[in-house]
Amino acid sequence: MKDLLIDIGSTNIKWAINDANDLKVSKTKFPSQKPLPPPYFEVELKKIIDIIINIIKSQKDIKNIFISTQMHGYVLADQDKNPVTDYISWQDERGSLINYPYEVPKEYGVDLKPNLPRVSVFALKNQKPDIYQKAHEFFTLGSYIAYYFTQNNATHITDGAPSGFFNIVTRQAHKTKLSLPKISYDVEIIGQYKGINVYSPVGDQQAAILGCLAPDDAYILNLGTAGQLCAINDVFIKGDFEPRPYFYNKILCTVTRLMGGKAIQNYQGDNLALQLTNNYLTAIKKLPPRSKIIATGGVINYQKDLITQVLDNIGLPYILNQNTDALNGLKILASGEH
Repeated sequence: MKDLLIDIGSTNIKWAINDANDLKVSKTKFPSQKPLPPPYFEVELKKIIDIIINIIKSQKDIKNIFISTQMHGYVLADQDKNPVTDYISWQDERGSLINYPYEVPKEYGVDLKPNLPRVSVFALKNQKPDIYQKAHEFFTLGSYIAYYFTQNNATHITDGAPSGFFNIVTRQAHKTKLSLPKISYDVEIIGQYKGINVYSPVGDQQAAILGCLAPDDAYILNLGTAGQLCAINDVFIKGDFEPRPYFYNKILCTVTRLMGGKAIQNYQGDNLALQLTNNYLTAIKKLPPRSKIIATGGVINYQKDLITQVLDNIGLPYILNQNTDALNGLKILASGEH
């Protein structure tokens, strides 16, 4: 019996069987967005679920399913848990169209920003009150997938906290009319699908960081569709960064909204390497001091020379970790390794 590892990224959905030292990765494109004007960014939920169903059907002798997923997106459903929205992506910024009248304390692990689900739901309440009136249940993408296969709206804190609804210090949920996912702080079985154990989904950023085996004395430059720079810390601290939950009760101090694959692909100015260098150096100054950099993420596989030049410019010792992504982190979680 085997472990099926599934990573639901913003560009690709990847999967592998955890039965060998080297993961044999398969992938397919994440579904395209619906034809909506900016700042809206939605994806047909059924298309995402159909891909996951087909992945599971394609495998035999599966005992456990481990999932990592893109964060900051959500689905709303009625009291019978029937969706009243499609998947509203982290790339949706409808929150920029309203003035959010509340603060989000640092203890929630995220900053106030237009794509924060807590802000986005408030915007939807004002823009589409008919849909909001029907809404009773809030799902992250991870918890909706968990619900679809197990009938339990549950997820890990690394996927739940990016919604802006969970205080990671007190472990209390924000009061809202919506029913929120049940949060786990360990990666644990939340239900079964046709006799297969389904484990609590985790955030793809945290899974990728875990997979690159980053030590606590390193900055981790995670370059996917978007870019983040982070540092692992043993305890919760505040600063000019998001203190995101990590595994094993640690904190992932994270500077977000950096130039990643999408920004690099669309860049039209001069001296891209200098722009990236300045972008990442500014982020480094916001984080607790570390002695080296580990660069990971899919961008390195097709922009190795560019990222090498940028890291040379920064001047700290560095490692390019080309062959690591969230699936490697899921492999560690599935194996029970620390």
